Amino acid sequence: MALPGSVLKNRQGINFSSFTIIILTLLLGAGLTLTSKTFLSANNFLSILYGVSFNFFGAIGFTCLMIMGELDLSVGSVYALSGMIVGLLMRNHVPLIPSLAAALVISAAIGFINGFFVVKFKVASMMVTLGTMAAIRGCANFLCTKLYGYPYRASYQALSRVRIGGIYLTIIIMVVAAIILEILLKRATVFKKMFIVGENLETARIYGIKAGRLKIIIFVITALLSGVGGILIGARQRFADVSIGNGLEFTILTAVVLGGASLTGGKGSIFRALIGLIFLAMITTGMIIHNIEPLIQQLIVGIILIITVFIDTRMGRLREAGHRAVKKGVA
Repeated sequence: MALPGSVLKNRQGINFSSFTIIILTLLLGAGLTLTSKTFLSANNFLSILYGVSFNFFGAIGFTCLMIMGELDLSVGSVYALSGMIVGLLMRNHVPLIPSLAAALVISAAIGFINGFFVVKFKVASMMVTLGTMAAIRGCANFLCTKLYGYPYRASYQALSRVRIGGIYLTIIIMVVAAIILEILLKRATVFKKMFIVGENLETARIYGIKAGRLKIIIFVITALLSGVGGILIGARQRFADVSIGNGLEFTILTAVVLGGASLTGGKGSIFRALIGLIFLAMITTGMIIHNIEPLIQQLIVGIILIITVFIDTRMGRLREAGHRAVKKGVA
């Protein structure tokens, strides 16, 4: 059955998610520029974008999952594991390309497991991915003990340092991908189907959308892209580090919600999720510039997450109340 235009349309409108995060990011940048002489420098700005470019890989799939009303809390653990797999294989004389392929296949398999349990056994994605998060983190910690004290191969380290015209390739990929994916998110039918699934699963079934298959595919893509990000972060770190990816899932969750996604599904923007990541990175950079303790930094990011989730939940209830009022008026 063909999908009607009224259903395909992404009705996000002008609301909290549309422009607020962009305005807040600009205001934060202006404030940090006025209070610090080093913030506005080109090197600092590129450094922020460089750090964000690694996390952006995980945010792409995470955004798509949230549009469909699902979560993947294992992304941070996949980041840690994928890089260590490459490092361990290369230490055992496996060439770079097969090592990369193995890490990506394992990452995709993790995504399939997450999606399979969510779809086939109707288990909440938060609970499934909490379990895989712990299991994968345990595997990553085990691999880290095997790699402790051994730097990664030079050919692996070089992956994160590729530049074009003096700009890191990961930054270029991030910007181009954010623009292209945002356009596809609004125009391509396959992406619009995600919004329908997130808005109303029953409507998706009526119009012949195979929601379960689509969810599994997006879980696989999320884990696969997280694997890519983790491989690049591992190359940047140059050695195994158990702290890689710690708390990353909550950073991405905060950024994606700041960018307009809803925990109840049916909303989301990859471009604004990127702005959300930049906003959080600017906050962290600003706190470092002003010598704020790392624990306070974590506290502030946690408070931002609580506030954004509260606003999202509150607005969701208001929308539901509005929909009920409209239905009563029609009746």
